[in-house]
Amino acid sequence: MRTYRLHRGWREPNGLITDHVTLGRTITAVTASAAMAVALAEGDFLVDDETNLAWLTDDQGAMVWSLRLDDEDIVDARGEAR
Repeated sequence: MRTYRLHRGWREPNGLITDHVTLGRTITAVTASAAMAVALAEGDFLVDDETNLAWLTDDQGAMVWSLRLDDEDIVDARGEAR
């Protein structure tokens, strides 16, 4: 088993990441893919008005996954992509 850490923050339009928050979200999983699945299940942590970026790092601090949460909907009310 390996240890991963789930982070979230705010990404400015120029790419600068501010308001970095970790809140001690540690994930133990066999692979990075398994850790990503656990991270995606952390909806209460990922979806927040103050957050538009989430990422996962391994035990060496290297980023293994990231998710950009845009502030604009990409799906219309009928559930179809725009």
